[in-house]
Amino acid sequence: MAPSVVTLAPEPTSSRAARRFVADFCEREGIVGEPVDTLLLLTAEVVTNAVVYGRSDVVLTLTSTARRVRVSVGDENTRLPQRRDPDPDALNGRGLVLVEALAERHGIDVSPEGKTVWFDVDTLALPTAALQAPAHRPRYHTPSGCGTRQLTA
Repeated sequence: MAPSVVTLAPEPTSSRAARRFVADFCEREGIVGEPVDTLLLLTAEVVTNAVVYGRSDVVLTLTSTARRVRVSVGDENTRLPQRRDPDPDALNGRGLVLVEALAERHGIDVSPEGKTVWFDVDTLALPTAALQAPAHRPRYHTPSGCGTRQLTA
């Protein structure tokens, strides 16, 4: 599938516009559940960083494969983002920490024209049946002549 691209102005409302763009993309692609929440959260964090520190238009690109979505956020600032250990009381400083924790892969590409922060989110959700209890429950039994218990599935 061809990438979906939007250019966002360096304004505080761009994070909201980016989330709406991602939500629409996920709906078109049939992506549901936890991957959507992860995509929305991480996109908002990275776009906010680009607006605050990039101080240029932000180019948001979404590319989908059968098992993942790549989100790329580009700006014209070549300065690399700085990862900080967030202060629990601070309202900022969590973007890269969240990307590292929740994305399947992530990276930063730098060129003379600026940088692109990207991350991949796995979109294959577990089938509902996989989240339910097993069809049979393991049982403990004591083999004759033994005082130990074994678990059999």
